[in-house]
Amino acid sequence: MSDILAAAENVSKKFRQNPDFAERLAIRLGAAPEPPTVHALDGVSLSIARGEVVGLVGESGCGKSTLGRVIGGLMKPTEGRVLHDGKDIALMRGAEARKMRLDTQIIFQDPMSALNPRKRVAQIIGEAPRVHGLVPRAEVAELVQRLLATVGLDPAMAERFSHQFSGGQRQRISIARSLAVNPRFLICDESVAALDVSIQAQVINLFMELRRSFALTLLFISHDLSVVRHISDRVVIMYLGRVVEVSPAGQVFEKPLHPYTAALLEEIPRLDRRGRRFTAIKGEIPSPMNPPPGCHFHPRCPHAFDRCRIERPALVAAGPGQEVACHLNMGKGLAHLPIQQGD
Repeated sequence: MSDILAAAENVSKKFRQNPDFAERLAIRLGAAPEPPTVHALDGVSLSIARGEVVGLVGESGCGKSTLGRVIGGLMKPTEGRVLHDGKDIALMRGAEARKMRLDTQIIFQDPMSALNPRKRVAQIIGEAPRVHGLVPRAEVAELVQRLLATVGLDPAMAERFSHQFSGGQRQRISIARSLAVNPRFLICDESVAALDVSIQAQVINLFMELRRSFALTLLFISHDLSVVRHISDRVVIMYLGRVVEVSPAGQVFEKPLHPYTAALLEEIPRLDRRGRRFTAIKGEIPSPMNPPPGCHFHPRCPHAFDRCRIERPALVAAGPGQEVACHLNMGKGLAHLPIQQGD
């Protein structure tokens, strides 16, 4: 456990609308239905080692961002617990809780919404270290200049407002703001999704440089496997609130263990697939308000059989550093399919 920086243990997160008095009365009298419950996370366990870059991948709505916010302490889990340095963050108080919040920083998808439009860049970056007493007031300006240079921006831009920058520059400002409090753990929530492809490459390269320079641990959340491949040591695949596969980055692209992972990889554009028409994975992702029983992927899986529709598959070891949640014998990848019906 000494090498694990952050971990989620059997974490579930449910969202439910809180009815007002009139709605509660109508529900009690049978005149209105119970408000629906959104099952955003369903028994997720994930550990992140110090210095590691973990790529968290899945379709929109699968719970990636919710898991990132729960691990980062922005949301409380409905069930389970989140550990930082082996300690439950729900039990942290005072200086210990403050240190955890400073050590863990989140970089959001839309930098325009994440930056205060009324403040200049110098205030955006310098406010947190000044308020928390990390640097003396007299040294804040120097810190801002240094961080802007670190993320590839001209320090002379410190007096500009966020709307005066491009999307890529705003994301760099968000990164500089996160680095200002000397974090150990960055949670990057779709932090390059809103950028042009050329700018994406620059920001990803920046993350890789910062990882080496600042000894950072990263949870890199994305729906794009081709982006995750270049930055991650390990890849975690999520589907409808559950982890379905965990593999080293090289392995997941060469030997996918779960049918959902294989389906995602099939739709990555490559030069050797010129002329091929790409299509979305067959079927639609089920509603998190009414997830299917058994394996959540079984309504879309071409290899599903009776057990898949009834019993939830456990996440089990399938090789060195590999885990998969599938009733099929996935230890040798997908080469052995099709599967005999029955179990």
